[in-house]
This record gives sequence, structure tokens and C-alpha cells, in this order.
Amino acid sequence: MAANASSTPRSGSPATNPQGPLPAMIQLSRPYLTPNQILTLEQKVAHTNGSRDQQLKFQAFSVILVTGSYLRFPIRTMGTAMILFQRFYLFNSMQDFPSTLDTAHACLFVASKTEDTLKKLKEILLASYYIKHPSGPDISMDSPVIEDQRRRLISLERHVLETMSFDFRVRHPQPYIIKFAKRLRYPMPLAETAWQIALDSHRTLVPLKSTPHAIALGCLYIAASLLEVNLSGIKPEQFCVRPREFENVILELLEFYIDWLPQTTLFATYTDPGKFMSMRIELNKRLGKYTEPRAPGARVKLRDYTMGDKGTVRYVLNWERERIEREIDMH
Repeated sequence: MAANASSTPRSGSPATNPQGPLPAMIQLSRPYLTPNQILTLEQKVAHTNGSRDQQLKFQAFSVILVTGSYLRFPIRTMGTAMILFQRFYLFNSMQDFPSTLDTAHACLFVASKTEDTLKKLKEILLASYYIKHPSGPDISMDSPVIEDQRRRLISLERHVLETMSFDFRVRHPQPYIIKFAKRLRYPMPLAETAWQIALDSHRTLVPLKSTPHAIALGCLYIAASLLEVNLSGIKPEQFCVRPREFENVILELLEFYIDWLPQTTLFATYTDPGKFMSMRIELNKRLGKYTEPRAPGARVKLRDYTMGDKGTVRYVLNWERERIEREIDMH
């Protein structure tokens, strides 16, 4: 897939530059990132107030969930929007894109396309308006207010698409929770609790680090612990999950519940963070100390939206295709 910043001839195009066309740049999609890559991106973004930024993210997640429910989007659409939002602010600074609510609406719009539950952008904005102003005044899709927001979000949508490298492959843990719960013969209340934990996982960076079946198994483990169900049946290798990835998912979700329990879906049922703290202590004793090894050759950088002015940008979805594209460019 290729993207240019403009369709008009540029100074480096063949029509105006006797030296030939501008070079092509290759942008590889990274559906998953290592912990060290995420740390590198967070340092480059350089958040000035981590707690405040996190609160702004929670507000945006609430907007996505409430607006999505109002429009009767399925859980997968809202989950995709939250994943896109998390990815966007890994590669972009809040100083450059301060309106997290605009970003939330743009991500929900892109997610509706990705999950084939399409709504017009004006429909999303109109729903958001009525959620904020339930008593009126009434407003139409042709309102200047809605039109002004639509124009801002159309530009923002392009940035969201570039941040995700036009890679629309998004997988969710919920289908695996149902399959794994049946395989383990877990009761329905346990599967429902794991489902809620999976929804909370979208408020974290776990979906950018781990595969959906690893997340599903981690959610089932936490749910089984909360409901005091026998855990002996959960053996990661039997579900094609690496033990270390399985443990990392559990630890990160437990850490999230300890720090931010009131902001989660599970808070409606479990209000004591001590439960999650006890689970983490017990798991830490079993695991011992562990340091995530630095992934070799981890190359990540913030998004440069001026790349299209320097040449053609090709978005590729796998390493093999990237290698082929680079070999073609060399010749």
C-alpha cells in the first residue's frame, strides 16, 4: 500500500526533477511490540504528567464505550478503538494531539470500518453530542458544530491510519475465552468474569504486547483465582501459549487492577484491591525475579507525518515483504 501527501506534482517528481522520482520509504507494520520497544516510545513521547495523561486516557475510553454502546456497536468494535487509541499515543505526543476526545472519536470511526460495523462520522459525533446534552437543545447532522468537528476528525483519521500502518488485522481475546472455558469445563460465571477482565485489558498496553489467546488464558486465570476455582487445568503449553508470556499478561493485569481498580469494569463486582495484591505476591513468589531481555534490533520511532513530502511511503505487513521491497528499491 502506498500513500502520498499530495496528488499535485512536487519538486522531486519526474515532471519537475530531471534527476528522477523521490525515493520510496518503507513503513513496516508492528502489530505487537516488545516491552523495551514500548519503553523506548514512551521515553521519546516524554509525557510531562503520567498520572494526568492516564486520567485523560480513561476519560477517552469512557467516551468510546458509552458512544459505542449508544450506537450499538459490538464489543470488538469498541475494543479495537481502545487498542488504536493506545497505539496512537505511543507513537504521538499528547502535546501534539492534546484533544484526546477527538482522538477517541477518530479511533472509534476507524474501528467501525475495521470491524465492518460502519457508521458515518457525523452519526458518531451526533451520538456523542446527545450523550453530553441529554436534555437538548436538539441538533442536526448539518449543524455547523458537527461539520466543524467532522473536518477536524477527517484529518485526524489519516494520522490514526498511518499510526496503525494501514494494518487492519485486529484480533480479540473474547472468542478464545469462550473456547478455552469450554475446554477447561469452567462454569459460565467464571467465563463472564474473564470476559470483563478482557474488556479491561484494552485499557492497558497488554494487547500491543501479547497475542489474544495468551490474554484470554491470563484472564481465565485471574477469574478462576477470584472465584476460587481449581487452577490446575490451566497449562499454557496446551493452548499454544508460552509460559513466560502467560505470566507477563497476568502480572501486568494484576498491576493495573492494583493501581486503577476504580477505573475498571471489574470494580462493579470487586472493590478490594487487596485481592489482586495477594494474587500478585503469590505469583511473584512462584516466578522469582525476572528481567525482560532487550529485544535485539528493536527499531522504533515516533511517527513522521512529513514522510509523504519526501517521497512515496509504502506500508507493508510482514518482514518478508519488507525485505523484498528493499531489494527491489536497491535495484
